[in-house]
Amino acid sequence: MKLTAPLYMLRHGETAWNTERRMQGTKNSDLTERGRAQAQAMGRTLKIELAREPGPTIFLRSPLGRTRETSEIIGRELGIPTTEWREDMRLAELSYGEWEGFSWKEIEVTHPTALADWRADPHGYCPPGGETHERLSQRSAEMLALIATSGMRTVVVSHGVSGAVMRGLHLGLDARAMFVLEKPQDAFFRLFDSREERIVCL
Repeated sequence: MKLTAPLYMLRHGETAWNTERRMQGTKNSDLTERGRAQAQAMGRTLKIELAREPGPTIFLRSPLGRTRETSEIIGRELGIPTTEWREDMRLAELSYGEWEGFSWKEIEVTHPTALADWRADPHGYCPPGGETHERLSQRSAEMLALIATSGMRTVVVSHGVSGAVMRGLHLGLDARAMFVLEKPQDAFFRLFDSREERIVCL
């Protein structure tokens, strides 16, 4: 199902674990000062973007702490109340199970071929106690269909991997192509009619 109204996909701002290159998944790490500044820039830029075509907008976010904090900062820039944001667990980040909170360097001590194995099977590989990209794709497809069915312009604040999967589904990419999509925190994407536009935050 194609989008008949724009969908804006934003990733949360930088977190402490991002700077330490730790797997976050369903666990949380607070935004850094830089992350909060990134969220403010997203809000300023999104405000300009939305003003080009005024109209009703649905605001959705992952319920995880870093996306809540990012969305609240964005909301202040947009001048909307916190209650405008609807949370949906289907927007949460991929679960990394037992790996959450650990860096790749630490993970490779006990799972030396983990990254190679994941790259070899990006759709079906599952971290211990975690979630496959296949399952993430299923819940992301549900969200994308829900958004498309609404026919309304929508803003989503989510995560690196889960956001990339939604973008990939919209673009018709396979799991390998989704795996390497850019996941910026200083830009966001406008999805519409099977295309995406990268918008740099000011």
